[in-house]
Amino acid sequence: MQRLIIISVILMALSAAGHLGAQTADKSQAATRRAAQDYIKHGLILATEGRPDAAVKSFEEAIKLDPQSAEAHSLLGSALAKAGNYRRAEEELRKAVELDPGYGEGYYYLGIFLEERGRKQEAEEAFRRARQCAR
Repeated sequence: MQRLIIISVILMALSAAGHLGAQTADKSQAATRRAAQDYIKHGLILATEGRPDAAVKSFEEAIKLDPQSAEAHSLLGSALAKAGNYRRAEEELRKAVELDPGYGEGYYYLGIFLEERGRKQEAEEAFRRARQCAR
């Protein structure tokens, strides 16, 4: 009987430790996402100030922290376009909508980019997709 009690206590302790580990991992992931959002906010400020090169760096830091952020890829693409790096800008804009096919804003910014490059038919398709996402 005493063995059963000891085994039960050990199992409960291990279960609690596992739960604490999961909580710690969740808190760490949440902190990382918040840090990525801070880099995005900083990048937006820099872009608004007309500093696309600095904004690019901030958005790249956000992506390092949260590589699956469609928003960060889209904003990076827009900043790269403003900085004149059109090839990479298009890659990032397309990556944004690839990561999140329901990200209407991403399609919108891709459409603007394509329209500015004179690629009207591709731009119209991107705008159509943006409208579909807005429904």
